[in-house]
Amino acid sequence: MEYQKEYAVTMSKVGKGKYQYRQKYPDPLLSTSDKIVLKAVTVTLTKKTSQAWQQARAILKEKIARKMSAGKISSITLKQLKEYYFEYLDKQDKINKDSKYQSHYIYKSHLNIFLNDVDPSIIVENMTMPYFKRYFDKMLETKSWSYANVRRAALWNMFDFGIGYGYLNFNPLQNFRLRKLEISQSDLDVNIEDKYLTDDEYHRLLIEFKKRGRNDYVDFIQFLYYMGLRVGEGGSLRVKDIVKNNGRYYANINGTLMKRHKSGNKRGEFKKKPGAKSESSNRQVYLPPEAVEIYKRHDLGHKFLFVKKTTKNAIETGSINRYLKRIAADAKINPDKLTSHIFRHTHVSKLAEQGVPLEMIKKRVGHSDSKITEEIYYHITGKARTNFEHQIDIFSKKSKFK
Repeated sequence: MEYQKEYAVTMSKVGKGKYQYRQKYPDPLLSTSDKIVLKAVTVTLTKKTSQAWQQARAILKEKIARKMSAGKISSITLKQLKEYYFEYLDKQDKINKDSKYQSHYIYKSHLNIFLNDVDPSIIVENMTMPYFKRYFDKMLETKSWSYANVRRAALWNMFDFGIGYGYLNFNPLQNFRLRKLEISQSDLDVNIEDKYLTDDEYHRLLIEFKKRGRNDYVDFIQFLYYMGLRVGEGGSLRVKDIVKNNGRYYANINGTLMKRHKSGNKRGEFKKKPGAKSESSNRQVYLPPEAVEIYKRHDLGHKFLFVKKTTKNAIETGSINRYLKRIAADAKINPDKLTSHIFRHTHVSKLAEQGVPLEMIKKRVGHSDSKITEEIYYHITGKARTNFEHQIDIFSKKSKFK
């Protein structure tokens, strides 16, 4: 019947050196055996040669095939879906500029790794929950839960895109939950203490950086420590982000450091991505006098307030983490403990020691709801309560009337 008819490709000039090729097709969602509803797909090319006609026919045929597959069992492969998804992300990056650029880059990296791990010709809708369970269980033998969860999120978002654009009928990861190991309370206490530095550990780290002549890192680390900032927040600060009000200095935290990943950019080139990590992360943070001294030393007219003395590029998370691992042994600190967040978490621990209320700490560090901030806070205040109770015991024992 006519429902199966293939319509001719037509061409029209739509601009200087641009030609639009067009082909009709019966809409599978609106057409019936008694009534055919026609829609059209188009593609614009810069030539009208015989080769251009062939190219247009191939593109239009594929577009129509996608439209006609709506409501049917999808036969799209992982490789095909990835290509469509990457094309979509690239378009979004051009439209929205910096809003999701870093997240898209990370997702694309994880999806490329996934397609190297598995057969890219797998039909997506043939993938089952046991398939993903085996894949992620094996990954968790060597990778952290957080790393595996980013891979899961990248896949979930690609599959969700596939549903939204008619390539898939369902998300194979819809009901999948990534296994997380149970942690005992004793293990939790040990882990929490690994999330922040003692005063001695903090000073040993600074000494090791100074021994290597890296006063640029010494100042940056101290600034993070005094302010409770994420590395990306501190690294993206510019001189104009520091303001003075009634004799006090404040930092406007309104963005984070973003690496330029596009080809052709210089290595180590960074820009400031507008907007911090979350709504609560956009904030104004008071600078204590020690942080003000550091700020004034670095007001040197560079693009960013803190730059590496060797390259004048921004100081970012990767370089901090690499350096921390390199000097861990000399500082006599477990390298697994040292991450770029350690100074932010140490800031939380110091404020908790001084009895600053949890809500005020959360507001300062830009956490509306953070489990790790709460765990550090309650761990520190719990230790303080125990010490306080012990002091009362001593006082009572010494003053007992006999």
